[in-house]
Amino acid sequence: MIKILIADDEPLVQIGLRSMIDWSSLGAKVCGTASNGDAAWNIINEQHPDIVITDIQMPCSSGLELGKRCMDELGRLPVFIILTNYEDFQYAREALSFHAVDYLVKIDLTPESLSASVKKAIEQVNLIKYQSPGSSDDSHNLNMFRERFYIRLLNNLFESGKQFQFQKKNLKISLDAYGFAAATIQLFSDASSLGVYNQTLQMLQTLLSKYISCHTVALDTHFLAVIFMIGENDVKEWKGSVRSALESTFQMLHDYYNVSFLTSIGRLATNPLDLSSSYSDSRQILSYLSEKQPLIFYDDLSDTHALRNVFSMSLFRDDLSRAFQELDEEALRSSIDTILSILGQEQEHAHFTQALDAAGSILHLSITLLPGGSDVVSEIFKNEPDNYLSLYHLKSVPSIISWLSQLEEGLCLAFAGKKKGQQNTFTKLCCQYINEHVHEKIFLQDIADTLGISPNYLSQLFKKCMNVGVSEYINMQKIEESKKLLGETTLKIYEISERLGYESSFYFSKVFKKITGMSPKEYRSRLY
Repeated sequence: MIKILIADDEPLVQIGLRSMIDWSSLGAKVCGTASNGDAAWNIINEQHPDIVITDIQMPCSSGLELGKRCMDELGRLPVFIILTNYEDFQYAREALSFHAVDYLVKIDLTPESLSASVKKAIEQVNLIKYQSPGSSDDSHNLNMFRERFYIRLLNNLFESGKQFQFQKKNLKISLDAYGFAAATIQLFSDASSLGVYNQTLQMLQTLLSKYISCHTVALDTHFLAVIFMIGENDVKEWKGSVRSALESTFQMLHDYYNVSFLTSIGRLATNPLDLSSSYSDSRQILSYLSEKQPLIFYDDLSDTHALRNVFSMSLFRDDLSRAFQELDEEALRSSIDTILSILGQEQEHAHFTQALDAAGSILHLSITLLPGGSDVVSEIFKNEPDNYLSLYHLKSVPSIISWLSQLEEGLCLAFAGKKKGQQNTFTKLCCQYINEHVHEKIFLQDIADTLGISPNYLSQLFKKCMNVGVSEYINMQKIEESKKLLGETTLKIYEISERLGYESSFYFSKVFKKITGMSPKEYRSRLY
């Protein structure tokens, strides 16, 4: 159960927040209330809440001061939802500095908006708790696997609809909408600081999602993608809603960070698996963007029939998926060498934007699908004046071919060094999946689909790391759970068998005896 602390100096607000939504339906409970920042700090240390909903202005210490103190002294938990009586951009920025997950104006607060904010906060809590204890490696973070999911979705890299559904379900990703559209956004800023870029990106996602349901995917420090999810009631005016949301967000970010944006938006899709087509649309019309025309929709252009197809990652789906999932150098070389061959044979006729798009796509996959990808790619191009962003200064197809060849060699070298860490990560995640689904039938294919790797590869690395096969480990965990049920409940043997997902009580008893040396009945009799 997620624990919630409410901190506000107005008693009526405290009562209103307590009664506004059904907390238990969200898997949460209110563990306390406080009327000032100091009292809230004491309750936080006593009750250890997961989420704090706090007013900005309170006696003793403000909600912002409370959030910063928690970040400095307690780390990433609790997470914060900030309340205020008036909307102020400066406060929003300060709240984000300690990773507040949302910023709500009291006068606009509704059960729906509060519930949505709490769900977002619960997701963040789960992400933080999911991380391995003491691990600072981002490859252990569920958030990384979610970002990989979106990158695969945009680039049509799922092997099947089943794999897509399994990952969506087990990564707890919601794509419930009537329509979907993808945008490609190019960011321009006078500041080269990565910190400024990260703040801008975080603020963009926070502000944009207040206007429209969406998810932002960082591609590199110049480009990002946005997936818009359109409700049935908004589908007729979806372009107006998207334009308004983007323009309002961009104006605030320009005023505060002095950044500007060029944005292209693809056609509306009714199936999330068709988002790759919308994303392809958006990339095809990037060349139409300019300072005078900074935002364009694909189907508002009259001459799209004349556009050349952009580079399609799906043409190399199998090799690319295997390359980044399994750190397979051979699969990577197969894909990139084929691309280089195509570009080399046709460089006199190859469209420059197609070559740039091919290299950019491989760059974005490297950054987002490879653990620590940004650091890896930065190291490969450390001697270039603008690091890997030197790609966007190239003026010819041959220069892009040279750049892509350098990326290929660097990635192949990096793959070898990262294999052990990746194997440990997948093994831990496999064990976690098994433990969380111990009461169900568990199939190797399902685990592999959830992790986005092949069953054969998962089986091999699990055996190597654990010295037992996946099936054997599943049975070991199920039998451990059955021991608890035999000792702590009065369930019959066949009921325990059914609860643990075995096909029959006979087979369950056979597995139990193989592992423990006795039947379930004998084991229970020895307990009493």
